[in-house]
Amino acid sequence: VWVRVFDIHGVDGLKHKSSNRIWTPEKKYDLIAKVLAGNSIKSTAIEAGINVGELYSWVNKYKQSGYDGLKCLKRGRPRNEESSMITNNDNKPKELSKSEREELIALRRRNEYLEAENAYLKKIEALAIQKTASVKAKKQPSSKTLSKKDID
Repeated sequence: VWVRVFDIHGVDGLKHKSSNRIWTPEKKYDLIAKVLAGNSIKSTAIEAGINVGELYSWVNKYKQSGYDGLKCLKRGRPRNEESSMITNNDNKPKELSKSEREELIALRRRNEYLEAENAYLKKIEALAIQKTASVKAKKQPSSKTLSKKDID
């Protein structure tokens, strides 16, 4: 196959194409018409510089759905119509009732208390670690204070 590509397109035909070409339905139909007229799918694909499988799928789509089957369909998840119609009025927070407001205030106070308690416990833990490290350092005699008698 690559020999025929070289014969038709030269060295440029063998180079990797850096971007995908977008084929319009008209261009797709022109290639399909050549195939339906009797040319082989392989030779038509090589002349156009596309993959044989791609042209084959276009021919099948044309046979099944006609010209409309050649149109590009949008890929991906379809948009939800409800979410696309959100207005600015919907983004405003709703008014809280008195009980909800009181509950919110109480929860914020509780959150502040728990954050302070957490910071306090972390500080106690850090001080305990620091104290044990200093006790260990005091227990170990330094090499300078050891006498020759202690080493033997």
